Order: sequence, then structure tokens, then C-alpha cells
Amino acid sequence: MSERLIVVIGGGISGLTVAWRLRELGVRAEVFEADEIVGGLAGTVRPEDGRYCLDFGPHFFITQKPEIVARVDDLLRDSVIKFKRSAQLYVRGRFLDYPLSARNVLFNFPPLDALLSVLAFAYAQVLQFGRMLAGRQRPAADFGEWSGRQFGTHLTNIFFKPYTENFWKLPCDQLAPDVLPASTRLNFMKSLKLLFMRGVKGNVQSLIERELVLPLRYPVRGYGMLAEGVAERVRTQGGTVHVGARVTAVERQPDGRYRVAVQQSGAVRSVIADGVVCTLPVPQLVQMLTPAAPPAVQQAAGKLGYLSLIVLYVVTRKPNLLATSYVYYLGRPYHRLAEMNKFCTTLCPPDENMLAIEFSCHAGDPIWRSSADELLELSMPHLVQDGVLEPAQVEKKFLVRAPNAYPIRYLGYRKNLEVVRTHLEQLPGLALLGRTGEYQYIDSDQCMERAIELAERIAGAAAG
Repeated sequence: MSERLIVVIGGGISGLTVAWRLRELGVRAEVFEADEIVGGLAGTVRPEDGRYCLDFGPHFFITQKPEIVARVDDLLRDSVIKFKRSAQLYVRGRFLDYPLSARNVLFNFPPLDALLSVLAFAYAQVLQFGRMLAGRQRPAADFGEWSGRQFGTHLTNIFFKPYTENFWKLPCDQLAPDVLPASTRLNFMKSLKLLFMRGVKGNVQSLIERELVLPLRYPVRGYGMLAEGVAERVRTQGGTVHVGARVTAVERQPDGRYRVAVQQSGAVRSVIADGVVCTLPVPQLVQMLTPAAPPAVQQAAGKLGYLSLIVLYVVTRKPNLLATSYVYYLGRPYHRLAEMNKFCTTLCPPDENMLAIEFSCHAGDPIWRSSADELLELSMPHLVQDGVLEPAQVEKKFLVRAPNAYPIRYLGYRKNLEVVRTHLEQLPGLALLGRTGEYQYIDSDQCMERAIELAERIAGAAAG
């Protein structure tokens, strides 16, 4: 076994997986997680002695990588169910299939909206083609312009713009053209192709395409079972996973190693590490570093932000809440509802059901500061209007919060991110990983894949 020690900051799926693979390769690994449970955004809170399983929003596991499939199947064994994806969009008083596709627009929109959407889309494509031929194509200035080019002004105005602004709580002219992550984009022309094709051949990159053609997996006691299984593998292979352990400082030593300060159970201790893998938000890491990063780097890091997420779980005995697993909404204080019994019936007692109500927000804003009662009061008129739930049908409620759920792609974020990365890459032995650490909107399977690749690079460098 290598005598080198790698400290992993953050016990989410990325941090745990890199530690797992490091242990398989004979490298010592120690994970520090500030929360009392592992998993991060992929964790599960289980109040009332496990009677209820609460994810940070409804998840499912999906991948096309054989190695990741094998690892997940080995971890979960019989504790996972497979199901087909089912989701809807609520747009202009109508429930449409998700993802919004050519079929939705042509056959489910009101006739005038369908006609205007198709005409505006065709006009946008002709304009793009003309600019390309004339050599006058330029990058879109912001998300609103990008959406107009891709989908036409009508679809942009009635769906993409209002949904984006409702979700990110920011106007489109403050968001970068790629604020819609590459993993979730579905080009309108591609959706036309899917309209007439039964399957998708070759390497499937889009999350939406993957959801359409690949099996979905969900653990029977909440999505956190995946991270918990990885943490157990780390421990059985000789690694260490600490919970309730908050890293407060990362100091580079004269010999090139790192002193990592950890606060746990009211005491602070130091760990000397040969390398550090950090999955925390980029600004937090920059603030923890000693020697301090240059002012320009600190300023750039301060311009990188994260959207927060609150999920209100409402327990009810009403057996059927939604016509599908989950619904994305426009014109509501929340952006998504999910019926958890449609994911798995073992997340709450047999005679009960749970509605997950998701609110995106910014940490510290009025939504973030709201209590469960206040959020339910805000939501209830819309739940009643849409026939989802009546006040008398509410049995109890729970709240889970994630302060750093989604990296925000502000205008100019790439320049600021590059400034920070350039500085951090000059520190040997320090690596960023995961959705928050790498400032990328990636899914659990991609997190695991990138973690395995990083572990192999670290082990390879040590062997070399």
C-alpha cells in the first residue's frame, strides 16, 4: 500500500467514489464530510427513525457506462428498482410531455401557439443558416438570445425564458448562453428526429436522450443508499469516512504537502496530506487556502455563485397526486412537484404518500428563510387549483435544504472560473472534483466516472 495520504474534502458521491477507487489502487484516503450524513446532494435524510426517506429532490440513477453499471449493481444488488421515465410540463394551462419536443408543440399546444412556434422556429433556422453562409455568425450574448436562435422567439417567450427566469431567479440577460447545461439540452431538430425514430444509436450524451432510451434505477430506501454503499466500501477497504467533520483551512507546507484543519465535535485537529481532493464550492476553497490566493483570484472566485434548493415534503394519505412521476411548472412559486410513491413505494409507510415540492432560491432570500408552514401556505392555493392536494389531506411535512445545489452560469462566468482554475492548477497535489468543485452541472454517473479517472491519475502519478 502507498504511504501517501489523500484527503478528500466532502463526502458526496464524487468524494466518496474517488476515495473508493484510491483504496482499490492501494492509496490511503481519508474523507471529511461536514454534514452528519454522506451523499451531499445525492444523500437521503431519514426522519422519525427512518420512517420517511427524503432526497434533495427526486433523483434516479442512469448511465451507459458498463463499469459504472457494474459498480452500482454490485453496491445495491436487490435494493434497487428499475422503471420507465414519466414526466410532464405545465405550460399555458396544459400538461405536456417532458421533454418539450416537436410533438408537444405541433399536437398539444393551442393551435395559434403551435403555428407561431413552428413559424418562429423555421425563421430562426433560416436566419442562422444565412449568417453562417455570410460568415457573420457570432456567439449569442446571453441565454435569451441563444434560446431565440435555437427555438425561435415564440417558444422562447412562452416557455424557455419564463421557465429559466423562474428557476434561476435571474433575468435571462444576466445568464450565459450555456446556462442550460449541455447534459440537459435537446435540440429542437433532434427532437423532430426522435419524433420519428424509436431509438437513438451511438453514444447518447444528452440527459434527456439518455432518459428516453436507458433504464432508470432507484434505491428502495432513497437515493442516498448509493452514497452510503460507496462509503461502506471505502471503510471496508481500509479508508476512513468522517461525518460531522468540517474542513476549515488548507495550508500548503514548505515540503509541498498540505496541512488540513478539521473541526469535529468541538475540537480542531490537523491532518498532513500528500494531496487534497476538494468537492466544496470553489469560493469556499479559495477562502480556506494558505498562502492566500492573490486578490484577483479571490475577486474572481467571489463572482462564482450557486443556486440553492429547498424541498418541502408533504405527507398525505391521498394515493394519487399527479398523473406522472413529476411535473415542471411555470407560473407557480415552486418549479417542480414529484409524487414519491411513483418513484418507489417504500419511502414512507404503506398507507401514506409524499409530495415533494421544490423551490429554487438564493441562500438568504425570503424563500430560503421560510419555514415549512410558510412554504406550504405559499403553495397550497396552487395545489388546490391544480387538483393536487387539499389542506385537509396534509398529515405532516418535512423540509430539506441545499445551499449550493446548482452552479450559476452568470454572464462572464467562464473568465472568472478560468482565473481561479489557473491559480489552483499551479498548486501540485490539489484537485477539484464534482458538481460544486468543478463548477459543472453533472449527474451522479458522470460524477462517479470523473472521480474514478481522477483517482487513477493520482495513483499513476504516485507510481511514476
